[in-house]
Amino acid sequence: MAWVWYDRIDTDFEPAQFDYNSPVRIADTLSSLPIDIALGRPLFRAKSKLENFEKLHCPPTGDPPAVDLLWQEIILRFVPQELVQFFPITLVARNGETQKFSWVLPLSRVRCIDPNRSDVTSKIEKPGITLIISCNHYIHYENCLGNIHLARDEQQLNHIVVSDQLRDALAETGESSMFFRPEQVPTLGRRIVN
Repeated sequence: MAWVWYDRIDTDFEPAQFDYNSPVRIADTLSSLPIDIALGRPLFRAKSKLENFEKLHCPPTGDPPAVDLLWQEIILRFVPQELVQFFPITLVARNGETQKFSWVLPLSRVRCIDPNRSDVTSKIEKPGITLIISCNHYIHYENCLGNIHLARDEQQLNHIVVSDQLRDALAETGESSMFFRPEQVPTLGRRIVN
């Protein structure tokens, strides 16, 4: 069973926002090729305190997710280094900045979303593939990851999928609220504040 790695929506503080003046574009993260590190670090800005972010392994930064060194090490136990890129980011908070996080950029592509059984609300049909723009309810094909542990769905590139084994290993650190079963992925824009 594949889990979906979605935006973290459970924190009681506002997520960091991508600074669109950054040298790297969000669209660059959707490639199946690594991003050139020489471009520079993407910048995130937050109104919240730095310690809110630094106490987490995977802070709320949107898609793609950002993780600390511990989560990078766990991911590399399951995913060959040539199939994932950890791209360093800078997070500027209200009272300081940190460079301890990196984007997780899966370079593998799979086809997990079943467009015929999912509630796809916007799509582009192309020969051999349905490109999914938006979806209200996801259903995955059975065993869609095969023996891969981390990938993007080739039909909807912001749909990052994770194996049970990798999700469980990351959850052992005490954080798992960013992983959803396909049918439980929140509606885009929905945020839960405790």
